[in-house]
Amino acid sequence: MLIYPTLEQTNIRLGDNATWPSITEPGATPSPRVLHGTSPFAESLRAFRYNNREFLAEFISTLILVLFIDGVSAEQTLIAGSQKSWLTSSLGTGLAVLFAISVSGHISGAHINPAVTLTFWAFSGFPTRKVPIYFAAQFLGAFFGAALLYAVIWPALNEFDGGERQILGEHGTAGIFATYPPLYVGVGAAVASEIIGTALLLLLIMVTGHPNNMPFHSSQGVFIACGLMIISMGLGYTSGFSLNPARDIGPRLFTAIAGWGTGVFSIRDYYALIPMFAPLVGGLLGGMTYSIFIDHAT
Repeated sequence: MLIYPTLEQTNIRLGDNATWPSITEPGATPSPRVLHGTSPFAESLRAFRYNNREFLAEFISTLILVLFIDGVSAEQTLIAGSQKSWLTSSLGTGLAVLFAISVSGHISGAHINPAVTLTFWAFSGFPTRKVPIYFAAQFLGAFFGAALLYAVIWPALNEFDGGERQILGEHGTAGIFATYPPLYVGVGAAVASEIIGTALLLLLIMVTGHPNNMPFHSSQGVFIACGLMIISMGLGYTSGFSLNPARDIGPRLFTAIAGWGTGVFSIRDYYALIPMFAPLVGGLLGGMTYSIFIDHAT
């Protein structure tokens, strides 16, 4: 595997009049070649990126998460139709999470979920000042992930519903973006599904995150993705399967703006409140379960 040197290892700093030795005859003095100079815009961009690297990482990884999860949902709704498979949705969700973790795990920890951030704050000493920053990045990333997908699938949406956006029903498409439970699922079952599913997810995240839990720690992203798949297959069909307030509320807000109307919040007796708050409760329950039953530190 080729390991490329970092800028620090080559003694080149962005913004300096960096030089690189030219290839010359042996013994000859290398002639410097200026790679780039500085500019106020470049300096401002670098400063912004440095000061907001965790926000940017959470934003782009949550955007990717929603883009792929909702993209799989779009395929199931617009193409698969009556042949849709919950297995396909579960596999797609797990792989989307793995992709997102791979993008930002080394920078922000790849929370990509307010329930994860809140639980880490409550049980793992995550700094209070970072909580609103992560929340904002996650909700904005989810919103723009839905917007990006909408731009891509817009022709397919129009072909499917004739350009008249419907929330539920035979030509309902709001479920591509946000979560809606099956008609036979009541409020109690949906709340229980979201709380238990998120609790199991946080328990898995905290267990595999401990450095002594090998080999799971070294491949944490893979095991989280696999765990999410089985949670989805085992419990997800009993609700809309959100487990993530940002993944639901960001796209739901987008659909309200993009033509589905404010009914996306009030339909099914304001079901939107369940994926907004139940995963937060579930995450705290998962953290408490880890602390009581598993915690390796005590």
